[in-house]
Amino acid sequence: MADDMNLRVLLADDEEAIVHVYSVGLGHYFARAEYDPLRRADLTMCRQGDEAVELVREALDAGEPFDVVVLDVRMPPGIDGVEAARRIRALMPCVQILFVSGFSDYGRSELEELVPPATQMDYVEKPVRLSVLADKIISAAERARSFVQADSSNGTGGTEGGPNGS
Repeated sequence: MADDMNLRVLLADDEEAIVHVYSVGLGHYFARAEYDPLRRADLTMCRQGDEAVELVREALDAGEPFDVVVLDVRMPPGIDGVEAARRIRALMPCVQILFVSGFSDYGRSELEELVPPATQMDYVEKPVRLSVLADKIISAAERARSFVQADSSNGTGGTEGGPNGS
């Protein structure tokens, strides 16, 4: 994890209302977690796939990578969430990615093939219950933490193949 105190989560959705709901709802959910570091988060919002890729790049350059990236599958007019995930995965090979969609463009198995590995992604259907999304974010963060711990025990110190690929 980028910080012992807070998760770093990037959420991208083209619909302004959904970004607002994520910001307020998840912000409230994670702000209430006083005693559990996996339940405190710094949330970054954006509305396009290419913006998400750029934010990931900037976070890596600043040495503060995201622990979890949440992407809407459809984000017109720019690149969709699947292409954004491919580009993000190229920057951060082991990042945890959650896809969110209200359409059936891609099934989970197809997403697993397009943006492997399956162990580092999940899928949530819209309409999204914020409690479900928050739980998925926490589960993804726990998987990310387990990769860091596994790398540390292998002597790589979490620097090779960890959740942030850095």
